[in-house]
Amino acid sequence: RSSTMLARVAASRAVVRLPRAIPARFGARPSTRLLSDGPSAPGSAPAPRSELASGNYLFGITDEQLKDLSESVRRAVSLENASSAERRKVEVHRAMQHWQMRPGDTGSPAVQIAMLTVRIEYLQRHLEEHHKDKASQRGLRKLLGQRLRLLNYLEKDDREMYRRVCTDLKIGKWKEIAKKEQARAAQA
Repeated sequence: RSSTMLARVAASRAVVRLPRAIPARFGARPSTRLLSDGPSAPGSAPAPRSELASGNYLFGITDEQLKDLSESVRRAVSLENASSAERRKVEVHRAMQHWQMRPGDTGSPAVQIAMLTVRIEYLQRHLEEHHKDKASQRGLRKLLGQRLRLLNYLEKDDREMYRRVCTDLKIGKWKEIAKKEQARAAQA
């Protein structure tokens, strides 16, 4: 699936649509810019993209699939150029993969708590900039309540997993748990 998407991106010559300040209903059209492999002006070579680390591509594309393609295709599928929603989806997917008990596990409390934590962090960042967004504040409160209910359930059901989730994600009573674990380690 990702190889067909990669082929489409390569075939489209990596045309990127740039938004304009004037909305389309006033007669403006979004401009397009062709990403080229070469320098845009004589003597001005693009800087090397060292921050494109392994696994930072959309659609689950790997470095092996991109090694023979041009830099413009790599930039087109890079997470750096992804929208905020796409980045959040990738982050949620990574959290889900990290906390899965078995392949395909999306319903265990640890996975749900990790996914909610990612969504909560994104909403908190949004509200730092848009502090008057009441709908997002309400959504954040609902997500926090849902995560708290899951944490309470996990604490009753599986104490060890609760400790791991709290300390790794730094939520709930993680400071108290970390202090107790340090005290146990000092005694041993």
